[in-house]
Amino acid sequence: MQHPTRQAILEFLRKHPGAQVRDLAEALGMTPANIRHHLAILSAQGLVEAYQPKFRYGRGRPPKRFRLTKAAQPMYLEPLTRALLDWVREQGQPMDEVLEQIAERMCADLPTPLRGSLRERITTALSILQGWRYAPRWEAHQDGPRILISQCPYRALVPDYPELCRLDEHLLQKLLGVPVRHDGKHTHQAPCVFVIREGTTAA
Repeated sequence: MQHPTRQAILEFLRKHPGAQVRDLAEALGMTPANIRHHLAILSAQGLVEAYQPKFRYGRGRPPKRFRLTKAAQPMYLEPLTRALLDWVREQGQPMDEVLEQIAERMCADLPTPLRGSLRERITTALSILQGWRYAPRWEAHQDGPRILISQCPYRALVPDYPELCRLDEHLLQKLLGVPVRHDGKHTHQAPCVFVIREGTTAA
């Protein structure tokens, strides 16, 4: 879940695309410096982008305006997503089975597992996840390669539906063909970490 101030900025930009820093500062009762600080974080998360108007009025460069990126739009599907997840829970089918079936559907048009060495498969998998707006990266580690996701599409839902992390485990296992384990940590700022077990085969 986003910091309350950043959530307020996202809500304001959803209703007022193209707002300037001063607009946000006046609406939220904050200093322009504080607004810029939170905008920088939202920009790093890939949720907000700055742009220059095409037309100028008067001299000098016009002030930057801000708008939501496409990655920010799914956040407003949260009420529908919660309702669907609650409905699935009420049906009695184990959520993990449902999530595995969803992962299979998401990978239906992909050759799974991916081809090539593990490093090549990781690179291809990251490209696929990037297309799904995950903002992933990977790093080497003594326990095996790790995939870090800094922009989880459903981070705001995880506190109430922690099993959602299993969806990413299933996705990565199907793409890589090896077991993948979430490290079990959930924080607002740190990326989600998935540990890849080399030398084994996913079930």
